[in-house]
Amino acid sequence: MPRLFRLILLIAVQACAFWASVAFAETSNVEPATPKIALERTEDIVPTVKEGQTLTAQFAFINQGQADLVVESVTTSCGCTLAQFDKVTKPGGKGVINLELHTSGIAGSYRKTATVKTNDPTNPSITLIMTGESVSQVKVDKGRNLKLEGCLDQNPSISFNVSDAEGGPLVIVAIENSLMEYLDVVAAPRPDGRSYDLTLRSRVKEPKNFTGPINLLIPDSPMVSIHVTANIRGPFTIQPQEIHFGEVKMNLQGKVGRTILVQNTCADKLIVGNILYNHDHFKLEERWSEPEQKLKLVVSPRTENLPAGPFEERLGIESNGKVYDVLLKGIIM
Repeated sequence: MPRLFRLILLIAVQACAFWASVAFAETSNVEPATPKIALERTEDIVPTVKEGQTLTAQFAFINQGQADLVVESVTTSCGCTLAQFDKVTKPGGKGVINLELHTSGIAGSYRKTATVKTNDPTNPSITLIMTGESVSQVKVDKGRNLKLEGCLDQNPSISFNVSDAEGGPLVIVAIENSLMEYLDVVAAPRPDGRSYDLTLRSRVKEPKNFTGPINLLIPDSPMVSIHVTANIRGPFTIQPQEIHFGEVKMNLQGKVGRTILVQNTCADKLIVGNILYNHDHFKLEERWSEPEQKLKLVVSPRTENLPAGPFEERLGIESNGKVYDVLLKGIIM
């Protein structure tokens, strides 16, 4: 092959390689196509609605990107809200997210939300809002969230009145008490037939925290749910009721003490009888920070007497014929 021809061929090959590398660099700098969601609005406001009505809000959007927009999920803030939505929207296409709100059991101002997850890299999470005020047909003078608090030996109770919001006649045909194990409900109609006086009274025999609804069934009205949160205290409180010593080395010379605070709450003075525990496994120190009101118990494991591995025992505080337990847990290494 002539020398001149080989030279021309070499130059041609190098030129092709150069322009190929330029073309590759240009194409590699092109950004990948992505979706882009654009919502017309993110909040729906209904100033006033009657309790029991079902509201529907439509949130329209456009895919302004160059790839398919995928709505991956719509998660609502409460069970009273349902969602339907277009899952896939083509570039330039339109879609909609429908939220449905059931206002039964909602009285007064409300703000319900839904979280939308999409594959839009610049807007992967969006919050939609439904807000307004629900006007109830039934008025509860102390509100629908009641707190029942008191001392065990005083039979704590709370009374309230239920009436028609517009002053008309009211009939309660049934009461659903989800807390009947802990709570008695008594309803007495007033002579004018327009309202009821209700009393909730604790029936527990030991300190107890409990919560749940009392439902009133009234003709031509959504069910009225009254949420009760109760804190029935004993003669004293114990904090904490469970102690974790964690990992403790066997034959540890220093103390690994934990403090239990026993505090008077409902009696004239704190009376503590026997303190029951395994004396071989634990050491106990009693310190009154306030005479007849606050007692500190410092508990330390006797690591030399406890077998290796996890342990779980109880310390009992006796008062007025009852024993209140504190759980002691840990691991001997």
